[in-house]
Amino acid sequence: MEKDPTVALYDFYGWLHTNRKQVLAGTVVVALIAAIVGFVMWSNSQKEASADEALLATPSLLGGAPPGDAAATAALLNISQSYPGTSAGATAQLLAARELFLGGKYPEAQQEFEKFIAAHPGHSLVPQASFCIAACLEAQGKIPDAMQQYKKINTQYASSPNIVLPVKLTLGRLSEADNKPDQAVNYYKELVTIQDPNDPWVVEASERLRLLISKHPELNPFPPAPSAAAPSPVLTPSEAEMQLSAPGAGAGAAPQSGTNDASNPVLVVPPSANQNPPPAPPPTNGAPAGSP
Repeated sequence: MEKDPTVALYDFYGWLHTNRKQVLAGTVVVALIAAIVGFVMWSNSQKEASADEALLATPSLLGGAPPGDAAATAALLNISQSYPGTSAGATAQLLAARELFLGGKYPEAQQEFEKFIAAHPGHSLVPQASFCIAACLEAQGKIPDAMQQYKKINTQYASSPNIVLPVKLTLGRLSEADNKPDQAVNYYKELVTIQDPNDPWVVEASERLRLLISKHPELNPFPPAPSAAAPSPVLTPSEAEMQLSAPGAGAGAAPQSGTNDASNPVLVVPPSANQNPPPAPPPTNGAPAGSP
């Protein structure tokens, strides 16, 4: 039998009265959690807003400081340390590393780029930071370490043209400087085969490849195709030769000079027995022909 709704409501009130302490404690916990979440969200939004405001006020972003300015670098580092976990703080750290690089402080710049990758491994600018680490190593003269870093990027981001194109060009340039033209040609070739005349990396690679091949023609990755052999000249026989060499030519026809060869023999027919002999030559003593 279905219970009357009024009776069920009274039963619930009775349970609530009996367990009012537990219900009150649970309600307080839920309310407290909601308050904490709300405060954190508000705090994060306030923190992000403050970090954005501080970043936009940095002189280097407004063009008020030269590249590598020490004061701008210090301001950016302060923002990255004061607002960790914010997008503006991460951006400030990258910009500070750039300022350090432009100021010639390559070890310090490398350290900041490495800190950025460690703190933000999923950031969209991690590939660019990795490239900057290789550039810092190269600027310090640590060429083997730099090439190792460039090769790592070339493999890791092979499907990202905006990353690997400058990396391939740099690897080719460093290989060329290390007196390894064969390796340089391979890197330049990978760029040239893209065949994009508007890409600056492809254009520079094409020019470098051309200059390198002019010094080492044996390394040309695109050798010219062999030209077809010219056909041998065909001697066209004259009309007289055609008549002499044709089947059924007249009896007694004498062969012409240059026509009696193995490939085109001329048939020479001897005079037959019923033919009149040729006339005797005229006498040499002036006597008429036939006189004794």
